[in-house]
Amino acid sequence: MCNAFNTAKNPDDARRPQCPGETRLIRRTDQAPVALPSGEIVSMRWGFQRKGLGVVNNTRSDNLDSPMWREASAQRRCLIPLSSYYEWSGPKGHKQTHLFRSPQSQALWIAGLWEESPEHGPCFSMLTTEANALVAPIHHRMPAILTHPEQKSFLLERLETFAPAPALLTTELAANPLLKTPPSHVQDELF
Repeated sequence: MCNAFNTAKNPDDARRPQCPGETRLIRRTDQAPVALPSGEIVSMRWGFQRKGLGVVNNTRSDNLDSPMWREASAQRRCLIPLSSYYEWSGPKGHKQTHLFRSPQSQALWIAGLWEESPEHGPCFSMLTTEANALVAPIHHRMPAILTHPEQKSFLLERLETFAPAPALLTTELAANPLLKTPPSHVQDELF
């Protein structure tokens, strides 16, 4: 599931309807901007630390009633603004990188939960849902992308089901941003 995404370099840019061209790659345990129900944008660490599980950066939206997520779901919801996210497909050693983003290059707002960690400070986890028709051939889950009307409902704890429409995203093959020296081409360009 989503282990890397891009966000605006300046957290204040998350408030703008269009994401600027300058982005920053966010990986598990990195700091990223998160919007609280008050509208305040704060920086938080991506991933809840769980004994025996390590860093949990994604939360299944169909599992919010479990003891692990119940309190955060009821009391600490947030929105994660991002400009794009990555998924991988294919066998190990031959994976292809897929970049997902808004067709209009607008910010994507993802449902999230947050908590205060004694060791790491405020941390967030991204909600995931079943993949829509666009994402399903690549991965069976996807971030819970919220439309503008859904954002307020989610923050007020009224929205409990998530089904992002395929029209919210486009996809393209991309260089793997996690490689120290990314290739200068996308795999399909060789053939």
